[in-house]
Amino acid sequence: MTNHLWSAERISALGTLLWNVDPGKWTEADLSRMAVEQGWRWEAGEWGPILRTRSYGDPWLRPVDDFMEIHVTREEYVGLHFPLGRVGTGAREQVEAFRDAGRALRQGLGEPNVIGSDDESPFHGEIPYWGAPFLRWRRSDHSLDLRAGRDGPVLCLVPTSPAEGWYWYQREHGGDVTAGFLGVSMTGDVGGMSIAGITRFDDWKPYARRLVDVFRDMPSELTAMDHERSFGFHGRFPGEEGGPWVFHFELGEHVCLGLDRVAADALRNDPEAPDPEEFGWVEATAERHLEMEVTHVSPAYRFDEVNAVRLAMLVLETAEALGIRTPEDLSLTDSGDTVPMPGGGWREAYRISDYGLCVTGNP
Repeated sequence: MTNHLWSAERISALGTLLWNVDPGKWTEADLSRMAVEQGWRWEAGEWGPILRTRSYGDPWLRPVDDFMEIHVTREEYVGLHFPLGRVGTGAREQVEAFRDAGRALRQGLGEPNVIGSDDESPFHGEIPYWGAPFLRWRRSDHSLDLRAGRDGPVLCLVPTSPAEGWYWYQREHGGDVTAGFLGVSMTGDVGGMSIAGITRFDDWKPYARRLVDVFRDMPSELTAMDHERSFGFHGRFPGEEGGPWVFHFELGEHVCLGLDRVAADALRNDPEAPDPEEFGWVEATAERHLEMEVTHVSPAYRFDEVNAVRLAMLVLETAEALGIRTPEDLSLTDSGDTVPMPGGGWREAYRISDYGLCVTGNP
C-alpha cells in the first residue's frame, strides 16, 4: 500500500487551527457554531456527525455513549477526529508515520505536556496492533491529541476532563488489567490533572505476561513518539541489602536488556543456581554497558522485531533464580521514572507512571 500521510505543513497548519478553535461545552449547539465559524459543513454520518472541511478532509465527531456517561457533565460529544491520511499496515510504516506527524506538530505547538499509551479508551476509534501511543497538548478545558489509528495517525480535539477522568478511573479500578504508561511534563502546565496509582503484582507468572505486553508494545510506542527509555530495576534478594541494581532496560528504536554485575555474581556464587549464560544472557562487550557495570546482555532487537516472550522469560527466570520473592520486590532505579524531552536537560522531562510495568520508583 502506498503511504498517503499528509505533508508536514498541512499537519502543522491543522494543529495550529485546532489549538485556537473554541468547541465551547461540547454540545451540538456549540460545535455547530464552531463549524460555521470555520466554514465547515455539518452532515449526519453512520457513527456520528461528519464535518466537511475541504482543506482538512472529513473529520468525525464522537457522540457520548453509555460507557462515557459517568465522565461527562454537559458534553454531548467527546472528540473531533481528523485522520491524517492512510499508511501501510506494517508496524514500521505506522510508527514512522506517527513520528513524522508528531514532529510536524511540535514545529508549531512545541513539546506536548502529556505523553502516554492507552489501549482502552472509547473516546477514539480502533487502535493498531502495534501499540496505542498518544501525544497531548493539554489545557484545562480541551486538549489536542495525536493518536495512533488503525489506518494511520489521527489528530483529535477532545474535552480534557472526560478524557482524563476515563483514564484515571480505568487505572484506579482496573489496574490489574490495564497497561500502558502516562508521562506528565515536569515543567508544563498540567494544573488540576489527577494521576492514578499503580497496581502491583505479587506473583511472577501473571507479571511475566505483563512484561510480554510491555516488551511487545513500548519500544514501538516510544519510537513513534520520538523517545527512548534507559532505566533499571532494583531487586531485593537474599544475601544483599538495600535491593541492588539487577536489570537494565533499553527500550526504543533498539531493545536490549542488561544484567548487573551484583546479580551476575550472585548467580555464579550460588552452587544451586544456573550461570547467567544458561538463561540466555551473553557477556557484555559494549563500553556503555561495562561502564554501568552491566556484565551480561540479552539479544538485541529492532523495535518492530522484538521477541517479547523471550525477554520476559529472561527476566522471570533470572529473578526467580536470584530468590526475588515477588514482583513487589522490584523498584525502578533513580530517575527510572523520567523520560527527557528531545534535546532537553533533566528538568525538561516527563514523569512516567508505568501501569504496564507495575513498578514504582525506588523507595
